[in-house]
Amino acid sequence: MTTKGDEAWNKVFQSLNLLNTIESEGFVQISATTLKEIGQREPRLMAKQDTLNSRPEIFKRQHLSILPIKNGEYIIYRDNKGQSYFKYDSSFYGIPIEIYDPCPDSEILESLSIGSISSEFQAIDYANLVSLLKTFTNESQLYLTIRGKLRSGNFNLHLPDNDKQIEVDGVQIEVDSGYEGNNGIYLIEAKIGKRDDFHIRQLYYPWKDWSQKTDKPIIPIFFVYSNGIFYLTKFRFGKDFGDLQILESRSFSIDEDPVLSVNFEELMDSIVVDTSESESVPFPQANDLDKIIDIITSFSEDLKTKEQISEYFEFDERQGDYYANAAIYLGLLSRDTDNYGSFALTDLGKAMKRCSNRRCRNRQLLTQLLKRSSFRSTILLVKRLGFNPTNIDLDDVARIIRDNSPRYNHTTSRRRASTVKSWMKWICENIRFE
Repeated sequence: MTTKGDEAWNKVFQSLNLLNTIESEGFVQISATTLKEIGQREPRLMAKQDTLNSRPEIFKRQHLSILPIKNGEYIIYRDNKGQSYFKYDSSFYGIPIEIYDPCPDSEILESLSIGSISSEFQAIDYANLVSLLKTFTNESQLYLTIRGKLRSGNFNLHLPDNDKQIEVDGVQIEVDSGYEGNNGIYLIEAKIGKRDDFHIRQLYYPWKDWSQKTDKPIIPIFFVYSNGIFYLTKFRFGKDFGDLQILESRSFSIDEDPVLSVNFEELMDSIVVDTSESESVPFPQANDLDKIIDIITSFSEDLKTKEQISEYFEFDERQGDYYANAAIYLGLLSRDTDNYGSFALTDLGKAMKRCSNRRCRNRQLLTQLLKRSSFRSTILLVKRLGFNPTNIDLDDVARIIRDNSPRYNHTTSRRRASTVKSWMKWICENIRFE
């Protein structure tokens, strides 16, 4: 499926023959005006490539990255090793989750709670209010001194895979929150929903700019909030662009066991199975169940189309469609009949959005999942395997899918089986069956 972004960039590359210039020089400069004139799309959207997967197809195929270098000016460059992106190790989100005792007691807060967080700012503010940020930074006091957009000063950097030094001057940078303590200034880049990787520009530009303004150490922090869990990573930049090292990573659940205890037999007996797999809704192709929950809890008037979902969670439009369809499959979203291309929360989706804690959301999601015959049959298979998802055979899962959805052939059902296995892995990691 060709996205609007792909179409816009294909026009630009073909019209200006950019690949020849990049092949000979290693990079090419281009203006926002040119992007808009040729691509017929908002330059900000075209240049927003904050994860490896959110890049247009031509950037993926040709191993390219893009950076803003001046107000309205960009540079596209060869990045064969993907050094412009920091890639989390596959085990990162598996680090032990600490149960954090909030100080002050979070129950005294009525206008902001862990259950009402639906934006990056709310997540940061809540973490600050309950002293989680002080715990992570080991500071006795933190003061919010930086927040929002500003124009950078002048600084230089070397491009990956290239000896070219480029000058950056007057580009727009954004700091979600910056806190000053005795030992340093902490610049936070926050996200709702887990990321496998991110463009280091989001941390590097603010770090480089503020490093020139103060003698205090500047410590960049990548802050992720997903389904009630805070994932915080403290970084250190080296001399070169692309040289980024983790100093510390921790994850926290606020005053709550992150794993839900459930009596397996009672749960299975209480659920009425929907024996018919609707042909109007595709079988799920979205692997991250936490992200489905994050979409529901963040759902708003500004986040109800696949394009908006894709931009907010920084993946391509195809994945935006996959995740919205998975939420429909689970009964949490429906297609908005009054607004073509938009989605709406179902009553079940609204109930999940009202949940005050992670346990409530996970129980609702598990219940909806086990109403589907394919997943109910698969969880029984996983039970026989001792709830060890690594032992799941994809061919066995594909057979279950075909038994319940005859419209899928062997090849398609096996592809969908990988999503089922991912969902079973989530269940085994987040549910404790008794």
